[in-house]
Amino acid sequence: MNNTNVIVSVNTMNDISNINNNTKYINLSIDSFNSDVINYFLEYGKGYSYTDTINNKNGFIYATYSMFKNSENIINGIINNIPSNLSNIEKVRYLYIALGKILSADINTMDNKNEKISFSSVSIINNIWGSITSGKTTSACISKLLMYLCSRIGIKSELINSDINGNIGNKIYVDDSFLIVDLYNDLYNIQGGFSTKYFDKYNDNKDIDKKIFYIKNSYINEIIDKELRGLDYTKDNMLSDILEVLERSINISDVGVIELAKICKDIFDKYTPNYDIRINNLFLLDSDESKEHFIVISYDNSFYSYNYNKQCFIKMSYDVITKNIKDNKIGIYKGEDFYCKESRLVL
Repeated sequence: MNNTNVIVSVNTMNDISNINNNTKYINLSIDSFNSDVINYFLEYGKGYSYTDTINNKNGFIYATYSMFKNSENIINGIINNIPSNLSNIEKVRYLYIALGKILSADINTMDNKNEKISFSSVSIINNIWGSITSGKTTSACISKLLMYLCSRIGIKSELINSDINGNIGNKIYVDDSFLIVDLYNDLYNIQGGFSTKYFDKYNDNKDIDKKIFYIKNSYINEIIDKELRGLDYTKDNMLSDILEVLERSINISDVGVIELAKICKDIFDKYTPNYDIRINNLFLLDSDESKEHFIVISYDNSFYSYNYNKQCFIKMSYDVITKNIKDNKIGIYKGEDFYCKESRLVL
């Protein structure tokens, strides 16, 4: 069998002539956007799978045409909704916030939390079009997505190592300067409506964030702060009171599970540093053995979890939780230390 041109890199319309009947895989540049190329494959590219190319280095994880098309439609929606009369910094900030609202981390793809990981689940969120389709992402993939969206509006960026843990961020060239940003680590702040922490020196610029319609007047963390400063932390139902504040202040149904855990951790670290409030990662085992992640927040033998269907925090029974764990209906992620005063479960 002749395998010539099974994989074809397409940067310009001229490269399309390299495609033949053997072609199955298309590599598309995301650091040098060509609208004609993207539009061509949206219309005529149903028979191919797609990956990204950066600096002529091809990816190796391919998304289906349906993922490619669906994601490009979402991306087009983001680009088309950029408010008019924005500066370049404001445009980048808009893209940063827009991506942060629609993508979340996935605990089921993290080595330190799982004994076994499905290759298919890991691969899909490491392809930019697969990531948007699934709603899940990694630090490398979301940084590539931000690069791609910046390229779509004519702004150059590159990938960088953002911290000592190997997370990937972006260096974005704006006018005569540049921004260093780390969108992956800001996902929980964006989904909570908080001021960000990793958008260079523009994390709490209210003028910009009002202009891009991220906030009306205040960040949600400022609103929460006013309420939590007035709570009585000596009350027995102190944890319940905190969760009620979060529930009415944040649209939690739009917050990922990992992101919710990070929001809660920041709140507890700030307002209850001397209380042993714990956040544990557990999962429901579905019939196909897939894991549905949820968190349990506990203090002094009181246990709470957020129910995304009911859109509220619910109180849970430790006995019911442990019975379901023993019956293999609930699992505990690797590295968790889950216990009450009378007993303890460690994985």
